[in-house]
Amino acid sequence: MLPIVCFGNIWQGDDGFGMHVFQRLCDLQSLPSQVKVFDAGTAGLHALDYFENCSKVVLVDAAQTGGQIGSVHRLHYADLDLSDEEFSLHGIGVNHLLTVLPVVFEGRAMPDVVVLVAEIGAIHPFTIILMPPVEAAVEKVISLVQKECMNSVSCAAC
Repeated sequence: MLPIVCFGNIWQGDDGFGMHVFQRLCDLQSLPSQVKVFDAGTAGLHALDYFENCSKVVLVDAAQTGGQIGSVHRLHYADLDLSDEEFSLHGIGVNHLLTVLPVVFEGRAMPDVVVLVAEIGAIHPFTIILMPPVEAAVEKVISLVQKECMNSVSCAAC
């Protein structure tokens, strides 16, 4: 299985970016059968189960690092500065999840972790509307997810 794990809060404007991607991916008919899309909400550590028995995991989230709003980045686990609290907008979010992975997988192979993020600006609570540049980033991330699916090698447990 190739898990696509989407993070965010749909009712927090641009912070709901991952949930918008999740909804669009669920509507697609073209994803390979070994791909499973998950709504991880905002609690990163609850997503640990999605990492079991797979050679690769794709995470989708919003980031607020001061970059150009709507820009999309594809990062590997090794490229991340996990001490940067702004990497995730969620209380105990994606950065915490990624920080504990080496401990969880100690003594066994850790999956290849690809993180797809869209840069967001201010969070506007109580709306599901994305700002136009962030809305445009949804399509870019959908394309990147599709590429990850096509380039993925199924794990032995599938």
